[in-house]
Amino acid sequence: MNRWQEAMMRAPSIDTLDGTCAFCGRRATNRHHIVPRSQGGAKGPTVTVCGFGNAGGCHGLLHSHRLHLRWLDDEHVWQYACTSVPVKYEEALRSASWHDLEW
Repeated sequence: MNRWQEAMMRAPSIDTLDGTCAFCGRRATNRHHIVPRSQGGAKGPTVTVCGFGNAGGCHGLLHSHRLHLRWLDDEHVWQYACTSVPVKYEEALRSASWHDLEW
């Protein structure tokens, strides 16, 4: 687990009250572990997302490294960035396209 994932493990889950995707507003069909289970995130925060399995919707974008999340601990805010091509997390962090997640 890296330092960004350690910070995210202390953050709250992203639960929408109306059963919609936290990113696009479509009907949510899955919960995504923000820190991968394989990297110690099994008991960590999750996010409500659309898409079936890992292949479609916002769930697929998260798994394909085109949709990224970060937790701003000082502000207690989740932010997201979407890229047109898959990028590693460190590269996504340098992007200026981060937006506060309203949930």
